[in-house]
Amino acid sequence: MSEDIRVGVFVCDCGTNIAGVVNVPEVVEYAITLDHVAYADEGKWSCSVDYLARMQEAIKEQNLNRVVIASCTPRTHEPLFKQTVKEAGLNPYLLEFVSIREQVSWVHMLEPKVATEKAKDMIKMGVAKAVLLEEGEEIRLPVGTECMVLGGGMAGMSAALSVADQGFKAIIVEKGAQLGGLLTKISTISHEHGEMAAEDIVKARKAIVEAHPNIKVYTGAEIEEVKGYIGNYKVKVKSNGASESFGVSTIVVATGMREIKPEGQFLYGTDPRVVTQLELEGLLKSKQVGSAKKVVIINCVGSKNETRGCCNIGCPVSVKNALRLKRENQERNVWVLYRDLSMVREEHFHLDAAKGAGVKFIRFPDDRYPEVAKEGDQIKVKVYDILVGREFTIPADLLVLTVGFEGDETMEAIKGHLKVSSNPEGFFQERHIKLGPLDFPADGISLCGCAKNPKTLKESCEEGIGAAMRASIPMRNGYIEAEGIVADIDLADCNHCGICWKRCPYGAIRVSEEKEPSVVKALCKGCGLCAADCPKECITIVHYSDEQLLAQVEAALEENPRQKILGFVCHWCALGGVDMAGVSRLQYPSPGRLIRVMCSARVPIKLIERAFELGAAGVLVAGCEFPTCHYISGNYACETRVKRAKKIVAKKGHDPEKLWNVWCSAADGPKFANTMREMAKQLNLK
Repeated sequence: MSEDIRVGVFVCDCGTNIAGVVNVPEVVEYAITLDHVAYADEGKWSCSVDYLARMQEAIKEQNLNRVVIASCTPRTHEPLFKQTVKEAGLNPYLLEFVSIREQVSWVHMLEPKVATEKAKDMIKMGVAKAVLLEEGEEIRLPVGTECMVLGGGMAGMSAALSVADQGFKAIIVEKGAQLGGLLTKISTISHEHGEMAAEDIVKARKAIVEAHPNIKVYTGAEIEEVKGYIGNYKVKVKSNGASESFGVSTIVVATGMREIKPEGQFLYGTDPRVVTQLELEGLLKSKQVGSAKKVVIINCVGSKNETRGCCNIGCPVSVKNALRLKRENQERNVWVLYRDLSMVREEHFHLDAAKGAGVKFIRFPDDRYPEVAKEGDQIKVKVYDILVGREFTIPADLLVLTVGFEGDETMEAIKGHLKVSSNPEGFFQERHIKLGPLDFPADGISLCGCAKNPKTLKESCEEGIGAAMRASIPMRNGYIEAEGIVADIDLADCNHCGICWKRCPYGAIRVSEEKEPSVVKALCKGCGLCAADCPKECITIVHYSDEQLLAQVEAALEENPRQKILGFVCHWCALGGVDMAGVSRLQYPSPGRLIRVMCSARVPIKLIERAFELGAAGVLVAGCEFPTCHYISGNYACETRVKRAKKIVAKKGHDPEKLWNVWCSAADGPKFANTMREMAKQLNLK
């Protein structure tokens, strides 16, 4: 290592949060003895304006070119310190963060000596990595002002209008002959003060869209090809038999949903008197319900079970239509058979109205659905009412099934064109249910409405506007900026196996005609899955290279390795759980030495092997709880790799049961604390 590496270590007291447990002066004295450390200092409040200025002065006066901050969690304060070192003239990627509050002082409050020694170890690990840090930079990609909206339903039209009203160009691609989507098949939409004809809502919105100068509409259209990435999408569309190509910068997916036909259930498909809710909407719209005097509605058909969740809108739709049937003919008997009724506050007005109008509600057990049979020419429905504790047999002139939904029939094709994911229920999968509910993993593609899951009209329109706002941010800025934690490929030893570009969750690795991979760095999120999987070790992740992570492993296990657990934790959820354990002051054993990675998928088997070779008592790999992952499929890739790692370490003579894998949500501090307690117990550590 070059002799000009000068590391500055800044240790925070955090008032008494750290200094009340950890002997900070002793830690500072220790830090100055580490190789390449040129300066070490103690700060009472390192994030205060005064101390940040003092830190900048020290960087300049001491000619520091690497900085280690030992304080709180990087999840809250890392951006502040990165900006501070940047203002001091140092590249912000030459900063390493060490969390000695959440991981030390707060969770070892009764063991000050142990906490002090652990803080020293963690700073040693931070310095070991800092010495190897390289400069990084944010990557900018130009973004224009054209947005394609896939789907011309209410969500799609809302998105297009929101985009167009900002002065951007919106292009709607609708597979149907006209705009309106699913709403064109519905009779009425209910609201707190009554009902409104769905066709009136469609007509009004459609007129505004078609008259807007910034909106172009393709109907009878299908996507033939989509290539490129944010700011540079090339699209080929076939509309009414003619093909046309154009370029767009962002995309909003609003393709809607379709009803799942309950073939073979409750006589559906064999008797025309058995219909779905959507088919009932059509009958109500065309006034063809006829003389049916006895109508039975069965909810939760094919949904809310082990394979499919709640359909979200079935209960309010069944209540709305039951009330409509009753109001059309007061002499008509209407029954709603339900497992439970999921109604939001404003929908209770209609439930009360339905009960007041004489609609009968019967609750049946989860494991005892109604039975439907034909007796002669009559449909009979047998149902057990758990509220009164007896069984009823109800004759039905019309049987209505409230069924589940799945993504539109174009979903699979669009999924292939855009390289995005779907969930087991047949809907598009958002980037993250909390962190990116309207985004796909790839920048530039937003998601809204019933393409994601069943929604009410109000929710669909609101999400359309939200997705448009997400797409508008880079169009308004004129660029997209990606963090400098990205992949870098050295082609010298590349054997063109294709693993990297096939497994990249973001499609950020492209291949040339010669099969040589290259990284579109504006799309790369730095998860590290490609680097950990590369059989030739050709891929480096800036700020999380194999060498940097290995340096931390070796520093952590340099002394007393058999008394330590080496842990790799993902920055997003697992580290959030670590932090929550600290915030909650959950006390657990001290052997853990944690290494932060952006994603659990970044952890290669060779680092796990190396930890055991150095004598680690145990190794922990912690990632996001299933099915969520900040990097889409990172935890799945990690789970597969850990299973392989167990077999490999076993062949090398190590106990595979000492390799642990845990999935932890950002809010689950108790789970992480319990994991550390259980590991320490099973490994006979204090």
